[in-house]
Amino acid sequence: MEQLAVRPGSTNTASCLSGSRQTASDALAGQAKPSGEPTVGQPMREDQSAPAAVRLKAALEQRELECPDYWSHTGAGRRELGHGLFAYPAMMVPQLQGALLDDLMGVEDDVTSVFDPFMGSGTVLLEARYRGLSFTGADINPLAVLIATVKSRNYDVDALESVGRSVIKAASNAKSTSAAVDFPGINKWFREDVIIDLSRIRRAITQAQSRDDRQALWVILAETVRLVSNSRTSTVKLHAYPTEYTRDRVIDAQFTYQDVFERNIKQLRRQNELLRGLAGSQDVKARCLVRDARASANIIAGRKADVLMTSPPYGDNKTTVSYGQHSYLPLQWIEATDIPGFDPSLLSTTYAIDNEALGGSLSGALHYADSLAERSNAIAQCLAQLQERTRNARQRFLAFFHDLDASLDPITSNLKPRGWMFWTLGERKISGLHIPTVQIVRELLESRGAQHIVTLERKIPKNKKRMALRNGTVETISRESVLVMQSSPRGEQTETPS
Repeated sequence: MEQLAVRPGSTNTASCLSGSRQTASDALAGQAKPSGEPTVGQPMREDQSAPAAVRLKAALEQRELECPDYWSHTGAGRRELGHGLFAYPAMMVPQLQGALLDDLMGVEDDVTSVFDPFMGSGTVLLEARYRGLSFTGADINPLAVLIATVKSRNYDVDALESVGRSVIKAASNAKSTSAAVDFPGINKWFREDVIIDLSRIRRAITQAQSRDDRQALWVILAETVRLVSNSRTSTVKLHAYPTEYTRDRVIDAQFTYQDVFERNIKQLRRQNELLRGLAGSQDVKARCLVRDARASANIIAGRKADVLMTSPPYGDNKTTVSYGQHSYLPLQWIEATDIPGFDPSLLSTTYAIDNEALGGSLSGALHYADSLAERSNAIAQCLAQLQERTRNARQRFLAFFHDLDASLDPITSNLKPRGWMFWTLGERKISGLHIPTVQIVRELLESRGAQHIVTLERKIPKNKKRMALRNGTVETISRESVLVMQSSPRGEQTETPS
């Protein structure tokens, strides 16, 4: 695959990065001009005869030698080129994932496909597309899958813009004052005039003939709903503004929709222009599925993925990041049949999606203790310390790690032998006890024959990722780790990086 050559130059991480290698993401976002200097995907390395795992470890560590805070990307996280179509919570940093892919492609020639079983809104998807890699992704949240599906396409942006402007005009000319949807609490979460405007927009979108076009317009409506609802935008949980504030608040849902429309069209147009300049990117195949990771076994038909790149929840959604609650109001306004695999029962309550996610059910959790402790010393140590905490604390710990463990075999069934794994992980506390999630995931994978390559640490800028409200407190995630591993050779001997 032809790759984009960029000069080593400044990134948005910190001033020390002025001498570091840039990623393709930085170049695509207009942060560097192409030149004849080092090519993305060719990390600095000396011994070309060393095993790929050893060279990958050296390449990743080289970035930290060049800049100790490289992986923190404290000034990065730009939401451009499709990454900014919707403000999905706790999104991965595109530049970080891009750098990981670039360095892997520099030591492994035969990388063609990426799998993400906790896809979210598709950060890894876009970084794979920018490098001409095919992609398969899944997520239990239908809204996330809708957003990622739109990001996966090469739209005819002129045609989409024409359809979108027709929708805006139809909504503006509409006279109906009836609500197009109804659900418990609708009048709590939306003012009456907002309900009327959103209903007019929804009806206009349903008249668009192409489902692909409707899906792009639903994403615009979803972001509009997020901005005009009575739920605070400063938290991912549903948290209503005071009544007096919502009564006097200046809101124009149709104006907001048009503003989001203009922004998304601009981003999609710029992304298409850039992708046209990258060899093979227009022909990249991408699949996005509504799927629980525990039910993801062998969803990739034919050749298995070369790379697993993902970031699972850092704990049960209700007490970490409430993705389901964040998506509840937007999904109420979207036509369910336009999201294949979307089960409307996931909207039965504000917690339904989060209850179905990892750790969402505490039923029988205490029975998992012995089997988990056998595969992870870190789990055994946590259980010993949790004996002094509440029963609920032990249940929450065991329920989450049982569900995560139950997802590992289905997930890795989609990865080729000796496939590459990049797990972006965060750690939390339960009843004041720090949970060593990175060590636990490593041990659970090693119990399946995987090999550890390196663990990268990154600091998260203050208030960038926040836990959900729980008992009146908010916990901010301050650090993440990228656990880099190689999957089981399934009968072969794996070299260990020195």
